[in-house]
Amino acid sequence: MDRQEFIRHLTDYMESHKQQLFRYVCYRVGDSADAEDILHDVYLRMIEGFGSTRAIDNMSAYVYRSLFHACVSARRDVQRLPLDSSEVVGLQAEAPSTFEDEYARIDAILACLPDTLAEVIRLRIHASMTFDNIAETLGVSAATAKRRYYQGLEMLRLKYDVL
Repeated sequence: MDRQEFIRHLTDYMESHKQQLFRYVCYRVGDSADAEDILHDVYLRMIEGFGSTRAIDNMSAYVYRSLFHACVSARRDVQRLPLDSSEVVGLQAEAPSTFEDEYARIDAILACLPDTLAEVIRLRIHASMTFDNIAETLGVSAATAKRRYYQGLEMLRLKYDVL
C-alpha cells in the first residue's frame, strides 16, 4: 500500500467511524475538547509514521490501539481519587446530570477492575464494538474478549451490587 492509498484508507475509516471513535476517546479522557485534540493528533501521527510502520492488516485495531495509547499518555498526569473516598462514593450513588458527571462515575467504577477487563468493557460499550472486533483490536481471541467482558461485569456486580 502506498502513502496516498494509506491516507485515503485511514481517512475513510476515521470519517465513517467518527462518532464511535470520539465517544471512545471522550470516555477515556473525560473531556470533549481533549478528545478532539487526541483524535487529530493520532491521525496526524499515523500519517507521519506511515513509512516506519509494518503493513496494517486491520485498520480498526490499528486506530483503536493508537487511540488507547494516546489516551493513556494524556491521562498519565491526572490524579485519581481513591475508590473509597467520599467523592467517589457520592458519584456512584447519584444519577449523572452532565457528561463530566457520567464520565467521573464510570471512570471511578471501572477503576476497580484490572485494565484488561476495563478496556474490553470500554470498547464494547463506548465504541460499540463486537467481541470479534475487540479481539482483533486487543490481539486476543473472541472467546477471551467475551470472557473478560462478562468477568468484568460480574466483578462490578459483586462490588457495587449493580447490573
